[in-house]
Amino acid sequence: MKSILLTTSALVAFAGAAAAEVSFSGDATLGYNSRVAGDNDGFYWDADLSVGMSQELDNGLTAGVTFNFEAADLNNGQPLAGTDFVLSLTSDTAGLYYGDTAFAADTLWKSAGDMESDGFSENDGETVIRGDVAMGDIKASVSYTLADAGGQKVNVNDTVPPVNPYTDDADQLSVAAAGSFGQFTVVAAYQEESLALADADAVADATDYDPSDENGDFNGSEIFGLSVGASFSGADITVAYASNETADSSSVGVQVAYPFGPVTATVYYVAEDNTAIDDDNYGVTVAYADGPISATLDYDYDQGVNKVGFDGSYDLGNGLTILAGVYDQSDDTTAANNGTDAYIAGTYDLGGGASVLISYAEAETAGAIADDEIGGPDYQDGATVEVNFTF
Repeated sequence: MKSILLTTSALVAFAGAAAAEVSFSGDATLGYNSRVAGDNDGFYWDADLSVGMSQELDNGLTAGVTFNFEAADLNNGQPLAGTDFVLSLTSDTAGLYYGDTAFAADTLWKSAGDMESDGFSENDGETVIRGDVAMGDIKASVSYTLADAGGQKVNVNDTVPPVNPYTDDADQLSVAAAGSFGQFTVVAAYQEESLALADADAVADATDYDPSDENGDFNGSEIFGLSVGASFSGADITVAYASNETADSSSVGVQVAYPFGPVTATVYYVAEDNTAIDDDNYGVTVAYADGPISATLDYDYDQGVNKVGFDGSYDLGNGLTILAGVYDQSDDTTAANNGTDAYIAGTYDLGGGASVLISYAEAETAGAIADDEIGGPDYQDGATVEVNFTF
C-alpha cells in the first residue's frame, strides 16, 4: 500500500490542524482458463485500484472515505467508475457510515449452524446509512436502505401507472445489539419487511426500486433473531432462535465447538418449523491445523441434501503450497444437486506481493460450475494458470 501524507505549506499554515492521509492500493490479475465457455474462458485479465482518505478533525472525530476503481477488465483500459463507496465519521465509541456498507443486523448477528430463518439481508451494492455505538461491553447498530444495488432510490418511481405506491426515502430498518455478561454473549437482531415486497415487479429494474432482484442476498422479509453464546471448559456453545415473520417460519439451533490439540470439532443441529421445509439441518466439521499441514472434513445435511467435503493443504516452506479437495452432494429430488466436485492446485509466492496459481478442477454440481466456486478456495472449473499482483 502506498500512502501520501499531505503536509504542504498550505497545511502548515493551520497550526494544530491534523494532516490528511490519502492511501492507494491495487491488484492485477492475468490468467488463462481451459474452458470453452464461461466468464474467464481463455485468457483473462483485470486491474483494480483502491483509494482511502482520512482526516482527524479538531473535535476528536475522524472523517474517512473509501472507494474502488475497476481500471481494466477483459480490455486494455476503460472509463473509471467508482464502486464500493463508503463515507464515514467515527470516534473511539461510535461511527456513522454511508454507502456500500453492511446492514446493522448482519454486522452483529451470530447463528448456531445452518439456520433457514435467519437470512438477514447482506449488502452487495445497496446504499445504506448505518450508525454504530459501543458502551463498555455493549454494542448497538441501526441502519436503513436508501437505494438498491442498481442505484435506484427507495422513493424513485418513473412508471405510469406507478407500481411503487410508497414515497418513503428509506427502506428496511435493521437494528442489532450485542453484549458480554461474564462468560455469556447475547445478540439480538431485527429487520423489518421491505417496502419492495409490495411491488408488482412489472417494470424493468432500471426504473424501479427493486433490491431483491438487484441483489440475491437482500431478503425482504421481516426477521427477528436472538442468540446466546458461552464458553464452558474450553467448549464454545451457541444457542440461537430466528423467526421469519413474513414466511411464518422459525429455526432453533445449537452449535458446539471444542478444540483438542491441533483439532477443532464443531457440531450443530437446527430444528426447522416451516410448512415449506420438511427437514431439520445438522452437521459436523473437524478441522486440523499443525505446522505446514491443514485439513478440514465437513458433513452437512441441508434440507434433504447430503454434503460431504474435504479440503487439505501442505506448505512446503519455500513459498510453494499444495492444495487438494473433494466435495460430494446427493439429493433424492433435485438432479442438479447430485455429483462430485474435486480440485488440485498449487500456489507459489514470488515475493513482493506477487503469486502464481495453477489449478485443475472438475465439477458435476450445477452451482459449483455456474459460480466458479469449486472447493473451499473457490477455484474455476477446468485448468487455470493465474498470476496475481498486489501493490
